[in-house]
Amino acid sequence: EKWSLYWRTSMNTKTELLDPFVMDVTPTMKCADVKAKIAERFMWEPVSQLLRLEGFEENWELMVFEGRECADDSTLEDCGIEDGNTVTTVRKVLVAEGWKIGGNGDDDSDTDED
Repeated sequence: EKWSLYWRTSMNTKTELLDPFVMDVTPTMKCADVKAKIAERFMWEPVSQLLRLEGFEENWELMVFEGRECADDSTLEDCGIEDGNTVTTVRKVLVAEGWKIGGNGDDDSDTDED
């Protein structure tokens, strides 16, 4: 359980472990492109469309190989990733159950209907 500085209440975290899968990639493919292919495969919203709390500067997605984070602008070859290696990806999504999260341009409301 983690505490939210924004709502002064506890927020639960949720972890989903997905089944491993095989993906065709090339050694010159950028890590950012691999993460985009994974998001497309699972029909995830693009990172650019995810809501972000003010002050939250962490990456939404991480790609990890042998305990090291792979930079988005690095190629798989730069990271030492070869055919048959296992790569772990992590995606963080803001989950605020019971709260309405407004986007830019949304007006505040005090009614129960919103």
